[in-house]
Amino acid sequence: MKMKFLLILLLSFCFESVSSHFDPYGTLGVKRGATLQEIRKAYKLLAKEWHPDKSNNPSAQEEFVEINRAYELLRDPERRKLYDNRGISEDTPNFRPPRPEAYAYSTFDPFDDLSSVFGKGFRFQFHMPDSGLFHEQTITLKGYEKNVLPASARTPQLILTYSDWCMGCVRAAPMWKRLGEEMNPVGISMSTVHAGREPKLARNFGARTDSLPHLVLLMDGRIYQYRDETLSVINIIRFIREKFGTQLIPRVDDSNYEDFLNGWRDNRVRVLITGKAEVLRLRYLALAYQYRRFAAFGYARLIEGETTQIQDRYNIPSTMDSMFVFREEVDTPAAKLSMPDLPFSVMTDVLEANKYLLLPRISSQKILDELCPLDSSRVRRRLCVMLVAEEEDEDAQESLRKYAKVYRGPGKDRVGFVYVSKKGQQAFVQALIEADESMVKNPDRRLVIIWRRNLSSVSFLWIPGTWKRDEESENDGFAEDILPPWNSSQYELTAALKRLFSDDGNLPNETTMKELVDENAAGLLQRIYNRILILLESIKDRIRKEDLLAAVSVIATIVFIMAVAYVMAYLVSLEEETIQAKRSKATSPSSNSCASTASTATLQLKMHELRGETYNGMVRLLKPGCRTIVLLLDKETKAKILPVFHRIVWPYRKNKTLMFGWMYVERGLDWYKQLLSLALPLWEGNPDPQQLESINPRNCIGTILSLNGHRKYFCIYHAKHLEGQQRAAYAEAKNNGLRRRIGRSRGQKKNGEDFLGFEDSSSDSDRSSDVEQGLSSPDDVEPLLVDDSSSFIFVERLLDGLSNWLDRLFEGTTHRYHVNYWPEFGNK
Repeated sequence: MKMKFLLILLLSFCFESVSSHFDPYGTLGVKRGATLQEIRKAYKLLAKEWHPDKSNNPSAQEEFVEINRAYELLRDPERRKLYDNRGISEDTPNFRPPRPEAYAYSTFDPFDDLSSVFGKGFRFQFHMPDSGLFHEQTITLKGYEKNVLPASARTPQLILTYSDWCMGCVRAAPMWKRLGEEMNPVGISMSTVHAGREPKLARNFGARTDSLPHLVLLMDGRIYQYRDETLSVINIIRFIREKFGTQLIPRVDDSNYEDFLNGWRDNRVRVLITGKAEVLRLRYLALAYQYRRFAAFGYARLIEGETTQIQDRYNIPSTMDSMFVFREEVDTPAAKLSMPDLPFSVMTDVLEANKYLLLPRISSQKILDELCPLDSSRVRRRLCVMLVAEEEDEDAQESLRKYAKVYRGPGKDRVGFVYVSKKGQQAFVQALIEADESMVKNPDRRLVIIWRRNLSSVSFLWIPGTWKRDEESENDGFAEDILPPWNSSQYELTAALKRLFSDDGNLPNETTMKELVDENAAGLLQRIYNRILILLESIKDRIRKEDLLAAVSVIATIVFIMAVAYVMAYLVSLEEETIQAKRSKATSPSSNSCASTASTATLQLKMHELRGETYNGMVRLLKPGCRTIVLLLDKETKAKILPVFHRIVWPYRKNKTLMFGWMYVERGLDWYKQLLSLALPLWEGNPDPQQLESINPRNCIGTILSLNGHRKYFCIYHAKHLEGQQRAAYAEAKNNGLRRRIGRSRGQKKNGEDFLGFEDSSSDSDRSSDVEQGLSSPDDVEPLLVDDSSSFIFVERLLDGLSNWLDRLFEGTTHRYHVNYWPEFGNK
């Protein structure tokens, strides 16, 4: 019993060091029920007290990190609720985000047994080495969008994505600390992102939970992926150098240094860096990136024979690194700095004081805001002396540049000298002209003093007369305490500045200013080209080796589909051309033979003969919605009537529901008689089969049958059954005794029924007598076969009305004759 007690006591001492539990309420000194305002107030007080820059306590940094952790946990309602209910946070080992369905079941805690021994306050704690640095540099999505992303335009940003339970992150922590010691002095910022707390931001960087830690470089809003498998300081520095590129600081020697220094007409100062090192230091690249809008950089490696003229001209020490800043004057640098190790902060201070030319050009709204800033204070107002001239007018620019260099009048530190292009900023110059009625319409080589009171309002004063060049100087005997005796325009400018900086000085004119045009902006095509390059580079960075096969597969599939579509379209067009060529050949005047025409036409549109072998396929086995259109002919009239039939049905050749054919009357006459007998309506007894024997096969030539095999009905066409004819023709045929009818006529009742033959017309002008309309009643029976020997129809004219009948057939207005079954086709 004593041994068991001693064992428990020993275990309690062993776990005492790890049982310390992170208490955010105790860290901030607030109660558990504290409001968010109370938590925020306590955090601000503690942050001021324990901030490493304000406290001398050695443990200030650790305390400050703990205070931030506690505040971040308690400010989030979900994390605070999770901590209050379960006593855990994202920093707790074995933490897993709670699932909604997990609360419906009892959860398993592997330390429940230990909790029963040591109490419910027992928690197993694990701290990742150097995790405080990760937490200190952690950014949120809001902080990234508000601070980090805009800052990337001036300072490169290294961003590492990590998580709590990540062994690679544990190994990378010491390296990240050493990397910070290297990057901070050279102007490269570093930050971290917690993948669990900021999943959206982590996905934006292309980070995955199975590939942490994940490093990216953010430059000017563009994300560059670090692809090396090993995270080391040397590899990361090499990666940063590659992204800076070689064009940021080109090499300069005796052969090109004058061209480099004389390139200030692009409105940027020139910075020449010299040294003996073959590889540029990273701080120089970061400096050039930060000031690329204001300065052009060049590097001259001090080698005997290659940079001798540069060393002799500017007295460059060979044992130290040097930086020279040149404005418009190439012979004398505006600033010079030589040290064995040029600090980044010192170089920044030098460039901040000399980042503009003596007479810079206002080429965009950003430059105007920097050179002529807003100042609403009348006492400390800043003025800009602006020369309106063309870029080619270098004499006037040089004269004002010399004046600005030697000006020592009142308000020297509150006046700037610039020039603006009359063509480049036409809208801005025109607004200044229109606001002053006394101003001439041509402002070329005129000076204007402006005061920007706010974003849209500008007060200004035009200096009388044009700005004179130095060779136009006049010794007018002006007071030497103002400036040397130059010319009248310079005197007018000095007097105006002296008056404006006095207590009663006032700018008489005011106008509304629109935003200036960016003269250096790329054109539309150039912007599109740059966007495409950025997109391709982004895709290249985001595609990993394991994703390459899938990406290639998708691209190959798309290319294959497009190729197949192109081939299919080409084959269809080729088929259309072939059909059109054959049709043109078939209808050409050189085809004198009807037989040859019929043969060619048959090849263009497939037609099948209706006989015993094809009867089932053409009639009985038709699919729903399909029909077979059959022409009745004989061997003598085939060569004449079949080409005409082909020409009429040619427009319907692409209709997949239609089948076309012909039938020899001699071969299918018995089948035709049976079909007619099945279609006769039964009124008073069955029709006499002997009456069907009187059908003349010659009168059946030119008949068109539309057979619907599935629904068992047919429609019929013949030249003597055209719609719209009158019954008068039928009555005349009756009086002449030339009519032969089978069935019953109007007002006459006989056994048997009319069979489908060839009628002429009806007597009612307002009613159609087409046989396809059928018989409406037993009292209105129409003749079905009329043999009018007095009227002849030539074989070539038998199908003249077929086109109109086909239109009515597809409209569904023709009469349908239904049969109970399809009769057998006797002759096979």
